[in-house]
Amino acid sequence: MVPSPALPAPCFPDSLKWILENQRKDGSWGLAAQTRPLSLTKDALSSTLASVLALKRWGVGDRHVQNALEFMERNSAALSDSTQQTPIGFDITFPAMIQTSVKDYNLNLPLKSAQIDAMLRDRATALNTSANPRSQGRDAYLAYISEGIGSSQDWETAMKFQRQNGSLFNSPSATAAAFIHLHDPDSLRYLRSAAGKNGGENTAVPVIYPHGIHAQLCLVDAVEGLGIDCHFAEEIKLALAHIYRSWQQGEEDIFLDPTTCAMAFRILRLHGYPVSADAFHRFGEERFWSDTLEGYLKDERAVLELHKASKLIFPRESIMEHQQAWTRQFLAKGVTNQMYGFIIFGQVRNVLSYPFRSDLEPVARKRNIEQFRTESSRLLKSSFRFGIQFRRATYIHTYKHTYTCSMVIIDLFVSYQLYQLCGQRFSKTGGRRLQLSPVVSPPRTTASDVVC
Repeated sequence: MVPSPALPAPCFPDSLKWILENQRKDGSWGLAAQTRPLSLTKDALSSTLASVLALKRWGVGDRHVQNALEFMERNSAALSDSTQQTPIGFDITFPAMIQTSVKDYNLNLPLKSAQIDAMLRDRATALNTSANPRSQGRDAYLAYISEGIGSSQDWETAMKFQRQNGSLFNSPSATAAAFIHLHDPDSLRYLRSAAGKNGGENTAVPVIYPHGIHAQLCLVDAVEGLGIDCHFAEEIKLALAHIYRSWQQGEEDIFLDPTTCAMAFRILRLHGYPVSADAFHRFGEERFWSDTLEGYLKDERAVLELHKASKLIFPRESIMEHQQAWTRQFLAKGVTNQMYGFIIFGQVRNVLSYPFRSDLEPVARKRNIEQFRTESSRLLKSSFRFGIQFRRATYIHTYKHTYTCSMVIIDLFVSYQLYQLCGQRFSKTGGRRLQLSPVVSPPRTTASDVVC
């Protein structure tokens, strides 16, 4: 949708070409239908309508538009399905796209009038300032979904959240809206960087850009949690050295994002890097947390990472004590009220149930292996797959080896504890005979077996 500053043409023709070349067989855009959970149909409808508007804006892809409208007709019931996962800002952005498609392009959307009217009423309520008191957290949220507000946006307030790289919250869609309405050169600089991230290849612009530091942290955290970090010792060393340099330089990608900040702090401190808890001055108290975007959205993943980081406390770090107290209360409330999905529920339950310094490493790794998902997706304003994926043959063999080793260690530990408690010696002729399963060493796993 972003026009060129000098010509009546798209500013990013490669992105338009990508849309034309990457429509799914069912007529949608977004995650592939065969791997997309049914609960993400709302997200598919949002991505599809956004792609339709881009094609109509530049007068191309009539067949693509028709296929997309047919997809929307088949899946329109998802719009009123309470079991669907809802993208951030959907109640504001999706109705805005409906208005644009009807007023600007005279599109006959295959949606019921009652559905459209209900969504427009919900949008008006969500934007009603009297019903939603102003706060710094709400200002951040409205800036984050600027593409759904358009000309009605308070751009002076929204641009207070612009980062040094020119973006609004590292969001290409929000930053594109800022450029369209303000012609801000820093916003255009950021968009060109995001669109050209792969050397000009025809690829989709990511939901978040940049995300390199967060991706590296996810990779290190995953391989260490699974107990296969010994295969990537050199890669982990290089990644952490880079992350620590970014920490020392005060990179916004770390310190303005609570999830990334908490993960960086926890992993660096565990590896002996001298990182200060002063980084959490914006998150140490719940009253400060509510002034952030993540606090306004009640982001349980961010709170979970803040809680895990707070367990690595040094003496006289009062900010970490406060952070541990409120994050534990927040997470416990979510578990009690069953507010979390299956994966995040298991992670939260484990963190609250097993104290950090008394948890057995082999047992913790067993839990991590059981909960690990290679094809899991995240949902922000749109869904995306993010983190690590292992080549299947390699990770299955490696996990089996790790699991077997863990069970052997646990068996030895339990046997030793029984001996200590009962004073029994296990001899060849009596008592409990420890049965050790044969352990076969896995093949050497290399960095080429993992993609981030």
